[in-house]
Amino acid sequence: MGRELMLKRCIVLLAIVTTLGSIPAQADERWTSQRDENFGFSFSYPEALFSSVPGDDKPSFHYFASNTSDAKFLVGAWDNRSGATPEHFKQWMIAHAGGYEDVTYQPRGRSWFVLSGYRDDQIYYEKVMFSCGSYVVNIFAIAYPTAQRRLFDPVVERMEDSFRPGRECGPTEG
Repeated sequence: MGRELMLKRCIVLLAIVTTLGSIPAQADERWTSQRDENFGFSFSYPEALFSSVPGDDKPSFHYFASNTSDAKFLVGAWDNRSGATPEHFKQWMIAHAGGYEDVTYQPRGRSWFVLSGYRDDQIYYEKVMFSCGSYVVNIFAIAYPTAQRRLFDPVVERMEDSFRPGRECGPTEG
């Protein structure tokens, strides 16, 4: 009986190890990390979902689109020479940028804020962080189809967690 019990335990342990061994391959797809040369902010994204695309000709903005859906994101930074505070900039975005009628999530801190909600059939998530004594504004913004929420919600969570403002306080001037 002791030998049979030990054999059963070994089979169960082997099944658990086999199952656990296959999880990381699925859950940990290849992610690319990048750092902006001018402002030093950094971000990560899954290579299987997004590719770099051309965007506005702003040196410290990076644009990406999904390979398989209508999802897109951008990251960027700029000098805050006007001295806007996070609250002032948030109010300016809501009043002038448009599409903020259905905000469902808006946490904030002393030097950052998030606006998230719905625009038509899309979910958007925008995180703005001030760095360098508020002289630099850093932004991560993503929009994705509401119908693909189960796919993108955990991806956005990881992308948002990886987005870090830079320590450099602006492009070097020559």
